[in-house]
Amino acid sequence: MISSEVTNYVASIKWPDPLRIYYFLILSDYESPADISPFQGFGQSWVHLHWAMRGLPTMPADIDERTQDPADIAVQRIAGGRQLVWYPLDISALETLSEDQLPICCVIFSGAGDERVAKRIETWRAKTGFSAFHISQHKGLGIFAEDFRLELLRDYCLRKLRGAAKNLSKEQSQIVARADVSWEWPQNILEDYEVKGHNVTIPNHMAMVRIGYTLKPSVPFASDVEKDYTDAILESALEVLKFRRVIGNHDIFALSAATSGVILFEPAFFRGLYDRVRASGPEGRAFRRALRYFQKQRGLSPTHGKDDREFFETSKEAALISRIRSNELRTQTFAVGLLAAQTTTPVVRLTPAVNHVYAALSEYARNVRAESPAARRKAPRLFAEIQRQLTAAVGQNRIDFIKSTSGPLKIVSDAPLEWLPINDLPLSFRRDCSRIPVTPGNVMMGQLLFREPMFVTHSELRQVLVVSSFAPDDPLRNMLSNSIGLIRDAWPNLELVHVRVSSVEELEAALNAFEGAILIFDGHGSSNDKNPVGNLEIGDQSLDVWSLRGKVKCPPIVILSACDTHGIDASSHATVANGFIALGARTVLATFLPVDGRRSAILIARLIHRLAEFAPVAVKAYQRAITWTEIVSGMLRMSLATEIIIELAGEPGTKIYEELQGKANVEINGLDPSWFDNLIERLAIVRELVVSATRHLVLAAIAKSDTIRYSQLGNPETIVLSDEILVENTLRARAENAG
Repeated sequence: MISSEVTNYVASIKWPDPLRIYYFLILSDYESPADISPFQGFGQSWVHLHWAMRGLPTMPADIDERTQDPADIAVQRIAGGRQLVWYPLDISALETLSEDQLPICCVIFSGAGDERVAKRIETWRAKTGFSAFHISQHKGLGIFAEDFRLELLRDYCLRKLRGAAKNLSKEQSQIVARADVSWEWPQNILEDYEVKGHNVTIPNHMAMVRIGYTLKPSVPFASDVEKDYTDAILESALEVLKFRRVIGNHDIFALSAATSGVILFEPAFFRGLYDRVRASGPEGRAFRRALRYFQKQRGLSPTHGKDDREFFETSKEAALISRIRSNELRTQTFAVGLLAAQTTTPVVRLTPAVNHVYAALSEYARNVRAESPAARRKAPRLFAEIQRQLTAAVGQNRIDFIKSTSGPLKIVSDAPLEWLPINDLPLSFRRDCSRIPVTPGNVMMGQLLFREPMFVTHSELRQVLVVSSFAPDDPLRNMLSNSIGLIRDAWPNLELVHVRVSSVEELEAALNAFEGAILIFDGHGSSNDKNPVGNLEIGDQSLDVWSLRGKVKCPPIVILSACDTHGIDASSHATVANGFIALGARTVLATFLPVDGRRSAILIARLIHRLAEFAPVAVKAYQRAITWTEIVSGMLRMSLATEIIIELAGEPGTKIYEELQGKANVEINGLDPSWFDNLIERLAIVRELVVSATRHLVLAAIAKSDTIRYSQLGNPETIVLSDEILVENTLRARAENAG
């Protein structure tokens, strides 16, 4: 469940903006662990709040929103501001919160699933004296959902804010005064867009509604042709993309975090799902058959044959499994839709086929872990097969749409879409990418929630905790410290704390004593390709990171210099990286596979070098804010270039290496999209080969590289490095234009 993390976060918020409206979806606490859905791990009470999730895009983010033009509001959302803030809370978690811990304008939703929840909300309101705006599906308990109108919300917010007038600034009081108008936006009907009602289009429809569009009545959509689903997805995504293009570029975009250019989304199942089904007899066989049907699905169009149709029409077990899976899909669809609506981002739903790459991933992982040089020589062929399967699963039409977008990508999927080839280069090296895993579902929901952007200064990024856990006789023990030592003297401003730990207790103490933003873990990781839980090795102890919840403070940025911290062949969702996300990290740089100790140490040293040298000048050079996503993505591109150059041209220290690496670094940091093709052309000259033959060698080097084994998890785009000079430049430019 996500309740403890979200509750702690909610209780810690100081609610800096009294004019913002906050929305809380209240979940039941009457469920047991056995009630968690079997495919992805959602609580059942999400289902009873689908109506609220679907309706949230029509709600204002603050009391001033509806006094302004929808297009102007959309500009601010694309820039990362004016976002809708919603949180899910168990009813018992809500009951622990006092009036002082909640915002002034507080809207609470309760569903129809259990009347006891709505009654407990009313009891809590009476006990605390806190007049939250309760929208309920039970008559007589708060505002009945069917009776809700925006003017009721307006009157509630204005009444609360007038009652708190002494705490408002003069400017805020003026905003309250002008908000006393109709909150209904004029209808802007999309006449030329046919609304195809289906899960695959809902996220984009939610984004359109949030913009202020009025959609024509939905037509239920179903087809036996897969292309029809692809067309429906891309048609809906294109409507959102067209709006973003009409909006154009604005100076406000330079001041905050760039939102995603596109969201790539595909649900998945828990791995090892079928081991849970132990029932025997006809009922057990029916359950297993129904599960196999969903697990084997590769496309979005139904694959029912005559026998399957009869089975799902007549079997109560099949009907139950179908209903559970449908509810799971609807829950995550609405959650992704809310993410899209908050940021005006097109969503491209993929197909279940991307999850069927697992067998190829497993074979590649076994090859990487093999010690035999003969086995390692198969890596390029096996990696190419993964990329071929990903390309086929995603489809050329979706790939072309991805190419037509700009900006960072958000992946909401368990499949390693970072490896999808875009003009031969893996996606995460073409575009800045970050990923939210979809299992377990409740953790995914926590990651899809709005978090206030974390604006950091150069000095805050210089505070780094390195925790090393190698045994005294381990040959890797001093690898990272030696690499850092080579560069540390050049940047005395780095506040680097290096702690060696030999027990879990020492690790806990190191984390709780650290006040900075970045944790680098330097040690061994053990994969969970066979075991259910991935671990870190601390001395002679194996640590399940999930067990640290409630015991440690977790920095927002976690870098894992360890093997298999988010294995592509993991047998379950319980990876080390997911564990740190559950501890509260905003982002984790994790490893898909084993990584070479020496290369990993060089990569971490390069990151520290980048924090010390690149970060302070990048904001001024780019004339805009930069995100942690960009800092890490650029580092990984340079690291990949390094591995390619070493493989095909020369070792560090040689003239040719320094020349090739220097040019690649300049182009990468200069945001030149042609850096990869330029590198291939230069290598072709060095190798005295045609470009096509050199490209083949480069792709083989990529398949064997360590750098492709890293992935950014969580929400690194919400960590923003900015500078006051950007605000000054913007104001100066506006003044000059006005003059």
